[in-house]
Amino acid sequence: MTLQEDASAVVEAMRKALHENIKTRSKTVELEADSTIAAALTIGNSETSLSAPTTSPKMSLHRHSSEASSPTITTLTSPRIATATVPSDVAQDSPSSSAESEFTSRPPSGSGSGSASHSGADNHDEEPTSASERYADQPASVTSSVRDHVFEGGLRYHAYRAGKYSFPNDETEQTRDDMKHTMTLMLCNGEYFYAPVGEVLERGGEVLDLGTGTGIWAMELGDRYPLSTFTGVDLSPIQPTFVPENVHFFVDDFEEEWVDPDNKYDFIHLRHTLHSVQDPDALLKRIYRHLKPGAYFEAQEFLPAPASDDGTLTEETPYALRDYLRFMAQGMHVRAGCDMNAILALPDRLAAAGFTEIKTVVHKCPLGIWPRDKRLRCCGLFMRTAIMDGLRGISRRPLTALGWTPLQIEMFLVEVRKAVMDEGKHVYFPFHVVYARKPV
Repeated sequence: MTLQEDASAVVEAMRKALHENIKTRSKTVELEADSTIAAALTIGNSETSLSAPTTSPKMSLHRHSSEASSPTITTLTSPRIATATVPSDVAQDSPSSSAESEFTSRPPSGSGSGSASHSGADNHDEEPTSASERYADQPASVTSSVRDHVFEGGLRYHAYRAGKYSFPNDETEQTRDDMKHTMTLMLCNGEYFYAPVGEVLERGGEVLDLGTGTGIWAMELGDRYPLSTFTGVDLSPIQPTFVPENVHFFVDDFEEEWVDPDNKYDFIHLRHTLHSVQDPDALLKRIYRHLKPGAYFEAQEFLPAPASDDGTLTEETPYALRDYLRFMAQGMHVRAGCDMNAILALPDRLAAAGFTEIKTVVHKCPLGIWPRDKRLRCCGLFMRTAIMDGLRGISRRPLTALGWTPLQIEMFLVEVRKAVMDEGKHVYFPFHVVYARKPV
């Protein structure tokens, strides 16, 4: 096996473990690499260095296990829906004492799209032939218009507010969503958020996760802070049915008005989604209005601008991945009026919306396994795999909006993939964490 094949084998094992997050509950799993794979992932001990490799064979991932504390069934609901009864087969498996449970719909507290980088082809051989078959185990309140999907060019997209979000929601994308979650936690040294809200969540607070994707962030924090309530909203109904009892998911568009009362939330969170927001200023004003005085908002986002600190990539260096990201930014703007670099202007927009105590933290996430540091090396492996798996899926709608044909897209992606796999360039992407407080 080559070094690259070994590294790919490790990533594949990680992806399988991560995909279990969608179906089960929280437990730590450690992957032991053999000596050859250890060579592919060798890393030093420096926390900040982004230079070349040395040693270390072990890494741990979060995996969900049914052995965790008893879950409660919850459902994704359209804002138009009032209640639903759990089907008898589901009710029998529920830890609830009653054979039948009733779910009360929550009015829309907003929603978003899924995650930030996005995915590739779907395996149609494994897809149910209809929405009713695919979601047969979900409560009847999830209407077909919300549960259904749209298929374009062999890729699956959300049907609710169809076309608003540019990227797929298929199994590949869901796996990448969980992969990016683990990569982000590694990059942030295990921190789920940087805003100083830990004490509030310990006592019990209201948290809103915009663009929740698979819901993994909300579920893991729901386990960690059982006295707090976590609400995740998204355009896609791709979250699990069995979740912690203090976690709830809803299908909605968070760029429309919310019917939640003002001053409701202690913390509002947005990750890997700002690049798809069409009107950031309106969203920030809405967030400000629904936060309690003294509460916090936090956004986490990659800046799609590859960089290097050692001269292996300069502005003059031909680099297909950089060209690709510029075309993607143009396509996103043409198609939906979105700004893929919106994170750069966020601090100024927060100030204009009335927020104070605005803080920005920037991490460097490598692309590939070139760093010496173990943590960064693992992050780079995840980043590379997430990009490679997502290229076809995330490219289709934005590049089609520029007038590209499928053949032109695929031919260009050949060069992009070569650039992603090029270990001769020590590339990283800036990861911005921006948080701010609503004045008391």
